[in-house]
Amino acid sequence: MKRQENELWQDLIQQHLDGITSTEEVKQLSDQLESCSETRMLYLKLQHLHSTLMNDEFSEPSKTEPENRILKLISDLEQSNHILQRRRLLISFASIAAAVFVILGSWLLWNSQPKRIVEITSIQGDVQWTGDGGNVIEALENGRLLTGGTIETRSVNSFVELRFRDSSTLSISGGAVLTLADDGQKKLYLRSGILSAEVKKQQEQYPMIVVTPAARLEVLGTRFDVMANPERSKISVRQGLVRAVRMSDGKSVNVAGGHSAIASTEVESDFLSRRADQAVQEWTANLEQDHKQGEGEFVSAMVALRFEIRDALQRGEVLRSQIPEVYGERLATISEMQGVLKAQPKQIRHSQFGNVIQIATLHVNRDQTNPVVLSEQSVFRVQGKVVSPAQIHVGIGAFGTTRASAGRFLTSRNVNGKFDLEIPVEQFRPFRGRGDTTSPEGMEVFHWFCLTSDTNAELEISSVELKTATN
Repeated sequence: MKRQENELWQDLIQQHLDGITSTEEVKQLSDQLESCSETRMLYLKLQHLHSTLMNDEFSEPSKTEPENRILKLISDLEQSNHILQRRRLLISFASIAAAVFVILGSWLLWNSQPKRIVEITSIQGDVQWTGDGGNVIEALENGRLLTGGTIETRSVNSFVELRFRDSSTLSISGGAVLTLADDGQKKLYLRSGILSAEVKKQQEQYPMIVVTPAARLEVLGTRFDVMANPERSKISVRQGLVRAVRMSDGKSVNVAGGHSAIASTEVESDFLSRRADQAVQEWTANLEQDHKQGEGEFVSAMVALRFEIRDALQRGEVLRSQIPEVYGERLATISEMQGVLKAQPKQIRHSQFGNVIQIATLHVNRDQTNPVVLSEQSVFRVQGKVVSPAQIHVGIGAFGTTRASAGRFLTSRNVNGKFDLEIPVEQFRPFRGRGDTTSPEGMEVFHWFCLTSDTNAELEISSVELKTATN
């Protein structure tokens, strides 16, 4: 299957496992499973991950005190068959049975109450929670206690920070999907997106478990970040130690503080821990490979030029006989052109940009262990065009250095037609939190995005690079 098709079926399978698919979606998935062996393998893999996370298969089951009491009573009841006469047996049986039912009823009632395992300590934008039985909650706020379930940050400005009972914290942002549980051992499944965590010391026999489509992580007490998609996961450890196991073949590696590793679903790829302090400060986007699915459509240079010629003909700016003269040189060198990234419309809620935006998003060095770090001389150069005057918002996502929390920064420009912008890093401001003066200088960039509220602007990005200004 193609990457985009794979991601679409993965989303539908995960929704089915979460119990929130419609009848039509179930039929669609059933037809696909019947006709495609790759989808069947994907379903079995995700079903295993889902059951592993939700059904306590990470460790040997342990009996609770109420269960042990019940078993002891049953044992006593069995022994009484040999030492009591019929009348006393009936009386004892009735008494013990009543006690068993009382204890069992109390235990089941206590066990049936959903346990609140995390508290929302910070939230912004469109965030959705799906709890037990597919119960969906969208009206979330600071201080709310949540049970095990799935939380999603569904728009570009979405962010949520959660705190466990032992004060371990984690945050996810923009497009992340995370399922979590805690029954004495924290278990997380990051289907996609960015996760940053600061984990307090855990018991050695009960480490925090983080599962992604490509890796399984064991955490005892660490600050780390994970970027995950269906094909690979990048683990960056700030402090402590994380044991990472590649899902495709079971190969493991220890990732220490100041190191990172990339786990891929391809067994042939390297799976090594590398030093992450050899940072780079320059980056040039590959629009075709780096763009995020659903937030930008890559159009090859030849296709883009054909659209440009078609539009010019329709507007009467050029005659067909003039095409060789006007476009001949570009047609001859078309193989050297990279193409463009067309922003895609996206519905969002709880946003200062309105309900619908056009957005293009790029991953930064997601396949490289060397982090891209911003300095005070860093400058983003952005080239593109709009068909009508519009305000565009250029943003970056970056990992914080003082805490395990991903930050987002934004700046705005008014553009018309073709544009070529150079934006110093000092002009980016925090995306959330009024009065926040945090600077992205010194942070590691994990993605770049550009959006506009003007849905008629037809925003296109032709080039993005990070460079160092020369004085």
